[in-house]
Amino acid sequence: MKKIALLIASALTLSGCAAAENTTVRLAAHDSFVISDELIAEFQSESGFDLEIIRLGDTGSLTNQLVLTKNAPVADAFFGIDNTFQSVALENEVVDGEMSAIDFSDVCFNYDLDWFADSEITPPTSWRELGQEQYRGLTVVTNPRFSSPGLAFLATTHAGFETSAEVFAYWRSIRDNELKVSGSWEDAYFVDFTRYGGDRPIVLSYASSPAAEVNEDGSAGSKALTSECFRQTEYAGVLENAQNKAGAEAIVEFLLADNFQASVPSAMYVYPANTEIEVPADWAMFATPATSVLGVDLSFSENRERWLKDWSDVFDN
Repeated sequence: MKKIALLIASALTLSGCAAAENTTVRLAAHDSFVISDELIAEFQSESGFDLEIIRLGDTGSLTNQLVLTKNAPVADAFFGIDNTFQSVALENEVVDGEMSAIDFSDVCFNYDLDWFADSEITPPTSWRELGQEQYRGLTVVTNPRFSSPGLAFLATTHAGFETSAEVFAYWRSIRDNELKVSGSWEDAYFVDFTRYGGDRPIVLSYASSPAAEVNEDGSAGSKALTSECFRQTEYAGVLENAQNKAGAEAIVEFLLADNFQASVPSAMYVYPANTEIEVPADWAMFATPATSVLGVDLSFSENRERWLKDWSDVFDN
């Protein structure tokens, strides 16, 4: 009887520990995810769960880490897998249930208005011009193996030309024009872009990025090339084998709620998925959506590996 009592006591103790552990929900996210302390406090007060944010690099790194750890996940929920890497998560059965769209943005090139104003170079009007001599050494993109904007750019170029030969010819033209390929969007934008002390006045970013570059006098500091962009959607969801499924469902629900959705434009400079949420008034001037999009109808699951191999053949050789 004493042994039975001890076993019961041990089980109750373990159960209590598990319950204590489940007061925290872990959210895996890419490095660009932003949520204010006020919103964290609101979530914790409403849900009863503490929130731990685990940052796993760029979108590609985030997705790969979730795939590698799917049997013992590093988090309970995720934010930041987008439509360029969505098929990887689905094919590897990382997600428990449906993915929920949280925000969207348009991947396109931005250029530094002040830099071009001080130079004698006319800024480009399209990504198709970036292989021209006057833009030699001026452009930085992100590595498509790890970065969703980089992969989106591959899709854009494939959709923008009729044949693979034309795609390869374009890639070779920008490679030979001293294109820089950075490891992540953060590196490309905050290290290489001239607005932040780098030497590249043209950067692969988002149509909404100029909203973050308004000069002190209220003038635009950068401009996006809003024609022929890629419409990127970011998702959140519950991870398969989550230790705290209830907490995971709660944080996903919170990311879909009005208060977080309203914070998305000013916090991450993207559009909220809830289109009824008002965006800042100055976005009409500085962060207009793309006038046309390319590549969103292409299958990433069918094409990703071939695109990446082709890119590697051009840029790594």
